Amino acid sequence: MRLLQYEIKTRLGVFKRLGNQINDKIVDLNLAYVKYLAEETNEKQIYPLANLRIPPDMVGFLDGEESSYEAAAKANKYISNFLKHGEKVIGPKQEQIILNLDEVHIIEPLSPRLIIDFLTFETHYKQGLHMLTDYSLWKKTPIAYKKNPTTIIGPTDDVIFPSLITKWLDYEVEFATIIGKKGKDIPEDKAYDYVAGYSVFNDFSARDIELPEIMLRLGPFKSKDFDTAGAMGPCIVTSDELTGHPSLEMECRVNGVTVQKGNTKDMIWKVAQLVSYTSKDQTIYPGTVILSGNPGKVKGIMRKAERLKIDNFVETEIEKIGILRNKVVSKN
Repeated sequence: MRLLQYEIKTRLGVFKRLGNQINDKIVDLNLAYVKYLAEETNEKQIYPLANLRIPPDMVGFLDGEESSYEAAAKANKYISNFLKHGEKVIGPKQEQIILNLDEVHIIEPLSPRLIIDFLTFETHYKQGLHMLTDYSLWKKTPIAYKKNPTTIIGPTDDVIFPSLITKWLDYEVEFATIIGKKGKDIPEDKAYDYVAGYSVFNDFSARDIELPEIMLRLGPFKSKDFDTAGAMGPCIVTSDELTGHPSLEMECRVNGVTVQKGNTKDMIWKVAQLVSYTSKDQTIYPGTVILSGNPGKVKGIMRKAERLKIDNFVETEIEKIGILRNKVVSKN
């Protein structure tokens, strides 16, 4: 499935909903399950049951773990038959269950509980931290920082240039792993059982602030935690579609020019290792996002002329998942 969150305008206001994208259509999973319960079961309290098993937000859905996934699979299979034959699908109260992409605004696929950003690509290490750390130590110890979950924006939202803290705004295409099951001290051979799916992430960074934060050994902080500092989406591709550690091309473009390019297979630590390491002596919860770090820059160290500016258009893409398209704008 390609799970996503979207906003839709109604006569009662704007509502956030949970959907599954099938080609150019979006299926409202909550209402699809309502339809399934009404037509295929003897359940009486179909709306309360649907809200329990498939809440209309991603974190609530992930909290349901197996029961939510099973309900979504049933709803998706049921509605797919209608889509296959081009039939119109209406809920018991005349709700619209299948929508066109242009009828909705796709937002970030979830509001994360926790974001942990690792540095897993050797090219990135050699273009940055090699001057500050020992290479052999880096290869032995996964390193990461925790990013503020409230900074996340959606796949087409604007990035507001944080002009009060930086003159050097940078981009980072990253591979996002979304945890879908509560766990602690997870062994590597069981780690994929805890993964709900994968998404695309751009970790916008204030480099001139990041350097002193790292050198003083308490960063990153403001260099990564300003509003709109993380774009995510457009969906979460569930782990049954990308089994094991996937090999996916990843790329970042600024105004159409490729500035970063890599492949998830080149991560020094694979998804299973990152999940296992994160969970050591720490309970991780559904809605936790684990990031790969970026694969490095095409031209190496960024020059002043290549820094992000107002009106730059940034595209962040990972194959089989999708593209983020974000514009850098002034805060005024």
